[in-house]
Amino acid sequence: MTNKFAIITDSTSDFPEELKKKYDIFIVPARVIIGEKEYLDRVGITREEIIYQLENSKEKITTTQPSPKDIQEAFSDALEKYEKILFLSVSSGLSATFQNGMLVAKKMGKEKIVCIDTKTVSNGTALLVYHAAIRREQGTKLDKVIDEINQMVSSLKLIFIVESLDYLHRGGRIGKAKHLIGTILNKKPILNLIDGEICALETVKGSKAGFELMGNLIQQLADEYKNYCFATAYGKDNPQFNNFVSKLKENLNPLHVFESPTGAGVLTHVGPDVEAVIILKVPEDAVNSYS
Repeated sequence: MTNKFAIITDSTSDFPEELKKKYDIFIVPARVIIGEKEYLDRVGITREEIIYQLENSKEKITTTQPSPKDIQEAFSDALEKYEKILFLSVSSGLSATFQNGMLVAKKMGKEKIVCIDTKTVSNGTALLVYHAAIRREQGTKLDKVIDEINQMVSSLKLIFIVESLDYLHRGGRIGKAKHLIGTILNKKPILNLIDGEICALETVKGSKAGFELMGNLIQQLADEYKNYCFATAYGKDNPQFNNFVSKLKENLNPLHVFESPTGAGVLTHVGPDVEAVIILKVPEDAVNSYS
C-alpha cells in the first residue's frame, strides 16, 4: 500500500496505452454496440474496426457508458494498491459516466474517492490525466492536484470539424448544435464544447477554411495562456490535417503535446472523418513539471 492516489479514467479519454502502463492508470471501458453484438472499447474492438463498421455496416452502431458495476470493480482494484482515487471522467454532457462514478463513490466512501467531470473527451481528458500522473510522480498532494485539474478544466478548449452531423444526431450527442441539421449543405461544421456540451462554432466551405479557423482560434488562446499544453485527435488519417498540424506547431510553444488517434468509443458518435485540436492553460505553480 502506498499513500499515492490512484488515477482512473474511462476509455473515451483515448489515453495512450504506453502511458497507461508507464503511469499505472486505470481505464474503465465503455461499450460499443453494433447490432446485437457488444464490445468493450479498446479491449474488444479497435479504432480500425469501428471505422470499417461505420463506413460499411447497415447495423445500428452506438455506445453505452461504463455501468456502476464496471466502475466499482475498477475502484475496488485501485484501492488494493492505493489509499485514494482520483476519477477523471468524460464530460457529463456527453455521457452518464461521471454520474455513475459519483454513485459508486458515495457507496464506497467519498473520503476515499474524488470524481471530476472533465467537461471534455478524447485527448482533452487525456491531457488532464497526464497532468495528474506527472504531478503524482513528483509527489504533489492530491488536494493540490485536484485544484490544478479544476483550473485546467475551466481553461480547456476542444475545437473539432466533422464531415457530417449524422453520427452526432443518431447518437444523441449533438447538444446545442442541433439547429445546424439540414442547413450545412456543401459546408463543414466547426464545433466546440462549452460546459461539456457540443455547440456550433461556425460553418465553413471546405477543410482548408476549417483548419484556418481552428488554427487562428488556437493561436489566439496560446497567446493568451502563455503556458499551455496542446493536443490533436483524429479519425482516419488525413494528409491535409497532418500538414495543418505541422504548420500550427511551428507557431506554438507548448509545454507538452499529445498527438494520437481517436478511439472506437468516440468515433462511434463523431464519425471517422473527425479532426480536433485541444488547448489548455497550465497553472503557474505546475509549469516546471513539464520541463
